[in-house]
Amino acid sequence: MKSSVVTICIVLFGLISHSQESDLFQLWPDTTLAKANTGAGLEYMSHEEKLTLFYTNLVRINPGLFADTYLEDYLSENKIRKDKDVKSLIKTLSNTSARVILKPSEELTHTARAHAIDMGKTGRTGHNSSKGESFATRLKEPSKIYRGLNENANYGNEHALDIVIDLLIDRNVSNAGHRKNILDIEMRYMGVAIEPHVRYGYNCVQDFGGPLTK
Repeated sequence: MKSSVVTICIVLFGLISHSQESDLFQLWPDTTLAKANTGAGLEYMSHEEKLTLFYTNLVRINPGLFADTYLEDYLSENKIRKDKDVKSLIKTLSNTSARVILKPSEELTHTARAHAIDMGKTGRTGHNSSKGESFATRLKEPSKIYRGLNENANYGNEHALDIVIDLLIDRNVSNAGHRKNILDIEMRYMGVAIEPHVRYGYNCVQDFGGPLTK
């Protein structure tokens, strides 16, 4: 699925910003876009990985406005019907208050990349490694740094907006766990990795961490 967002018009601290026809998009001032761009200048994230952090932060900064702008535009451009999962997302975002912006984490990115590479090469999905290590075992070292850890995994999408919106819609996931991770009020840091996948083309892993332990 192609990313739906529109004409690229500005380079914002090394990350793209977009111009939209809708007046609603003017409610995203450059200062807010810059604030969301917490991955600017990082060398351990690719451009699309930084964008994944950027869009995740926009959702957290103003969930309702994200629903009215980026999500609405994406649904229209990709002709996605508003089924029960989409309606659930719109309702959730409209009723969710602002969250703390996520800072990038090199430790969590390395952990996410290791898992994305492992899943990509072996064609597996899920949170256990190909050697059978559980999520808790894989994130043993980061758990010494952050209070609380969550993980999202997405398959088949190469581009950041596709990844973030797919995780938010969380189609056929009964508890909308990926959406809850993105909106988790306790999270403070995020690592992200997008890697090739032998079955699905691409896979993305997001690892989230709460406040620092020290």
